[in-house]
Amino acid sequence: MRGLRFDWRWLGVIAVLVVLTNSSRLPPLLTALVVGAAGVWLLYMGWQTWVREGGPPERNRVTYWRGQRIELAPPRRGPALPQMRAIGPAVLYFILGIVLLLAAGVIGMRGIGL
Repeated sequence: MRGLRFDWRWLGVIAVLVVLTNSSRLPPLLTALVVGAAGVWLLYMGWQTWVREGGPPERNRVTYWRGQRIELAPPRRGPALPQMRAIGPAVLYFILGIVLLLAAGVIGMRGIGL
């Protein structure tokens, strides 16, 4: 049991599933709030996956000669793409987060009678 770790995010997933399964008995605005919070959290997770850990990527080619740093190319403009292995999970997080935010909007509008 030493290798077993508890991830607190599972409690959030379980809470969202409980709210969704009991949505017919709960106020619609509470359901919309929980679904919207889950969507925002997924968008946050997607952004964290997209930008990589450790800050922005280094964009210059650099070499060292006799102890001095020499930049070989000017920095490119615009945002850099993440590592190839991070694009898939980030896009999945973004799509699911946007779907949940749209669903929260629909539930909230239906709850106030629009």
